[in-house]
Amino acid sequence: MPTSITNPQWYVVQCKARQEARAEDNLRNQHIPCYRPVRTVEAIRHGKRVLIEEALFPGYVFVHLCRLTDSWHTIRSTRGVLRLVAFADTPVPVAPGLIDQIKQRLADTTDQPLFEPGSPVTLTEGPFKDLDAIFSKADGEERVIILLNVLQRQQALSVPLKTIRPAD
Repeated sequence: MPTSITNPQWYVVQCKARQEARAEDNLRNQHIPCYRPVRTVEAIRHGKRVLIEEALFPGYVFVHLCRLTDSWHTIRSTRGVLRLVAFADTPVPVAPGLIDQIKQRLADTTDQPLFEPGSPVTLTEGPFKDLDAIFSKADGEERVIILLNVLQRQQALSVPLKTIRPAD
């Protein structure tokens, strides 16, 4: 028999909208090995800087199954799962080594802060709205120090974090 049929391989499961975590939990409860690649990113929520987990492939989860020995019928009735990605009603395996490459790349990435010192930003509110500035540093949880060109000189200003965004 071909080894691709008897050895477990990774397959893609499409999840219902914003239910990847739910699908992953329910698949694991059925003892189906699965993987949902996520990365931690810094975001602004309610004017505060927070770390959130963001899915690398929104709407999808990978499952590790054998085409002959594992039960496939439970996948489609799992809460959070929409369908198993297939062509001509045949599940298509992910390229060998791809999951290992994804895991390696996620392990190699260092978490990047939302703004790096020296990065260009644009003010979105207040008297300096739509002016470009340079991010200098964080000033507590909800404020930042920016450098703004005023009268041919760079002035350091403390502004609320929610009033800046990365420059285009």
